Amino acid sequence: MKDILAIVTPVWADDLEKPTQHAFTLAHKLGARLTVMITTVEPFPAAALSEPDNMQGDSPRQLPSFDDMIERTAALARSEARRSGLPHLILPQPEKSVSLGERLVALAQVRDLTIFNTYGPLASPRLGLIEAALFGSGRPVLLMPHTAQTFPSGKVVVGWDATRAAVRALHDAMPLLIRAEQIVVASVSDDKELPPAASGPAICSYLERRDINASFQTLTRQQRSVGEALLFHARRLGANLLVMGGFAHAREREFLFGSATRDILQAYLDIPVLLSH
Repeated sequence: MKDILAIVTPVWADDLEKPTQHAFTLAHKLGARLTVMITTVEPFPAAALSEPDNMQGDSPRQLPSFDDMIERTAALARSEARRSGLPHLILPQPEKSVSLGERLVALAQVRDLTIFNTYGPLASPRLGLIEAALFGSGRPVLLMPHTAQTFPSGKVVVGWDATRAAVRALHDAMPLLIRAEQIVVASVSDDKELPPAASGPAICSYLERRDINASFQTLTRQQRSVGEALLFHARRLGANLLVMGGFAHAREREFLFGSATRDILQAYLDIPVLLSH
């Protein structure tokens, strides 16, 4: 990965949001440039506004303007990039006539990965932008919750069901897999039967030929959905990352998600999830 796009929420604080800090760390470990797109996705910031209070007594605080928040966030991003010696690009604010979704897809198409902060189950408009990036750019997206731990070191779980999307996710995540300490390829056994040539052990052998050690584990849903089973297993193993395919059908301009993808988008994530389509 040579260029990563981070969608950054404006802040009025002394530090960038924790998921954004993780984006800087990830880009540094991968030797990639970080492209920073500062934008307010929701009408109000999804994260609580953290403002230094330098006022005395009961005087009312003056809330910062949107332009002030953009400038503060850009300054924090520049400072973090200089501190880590990270090549970076902070995108200028676009013209009002430019659609945020269209701009995002165009930027994601010429980047290797797009990182989104998440604050719980996804809802519009953030969900719509993630849909657009995942299904419109042809590049993977990384959902980064506030509780995420630093990676790519650590343990990675790869959800495997022998679909095109799963294959794409496996290859898109390869720069992360080669840096992981442990990789577990996991399939939900009571979801579908996999062909022997594309079974979990076959995928582990494929990775081993690339000097990537991986083990295979089968899961049972136990009244959970497929996505819930993968998330539960990743949490139980103490994984730092879950990799899986993102699947959807287009119908009358609305996406009908495959069940595992829908589960992830509606979950309270506590580990990062890389999705590819």
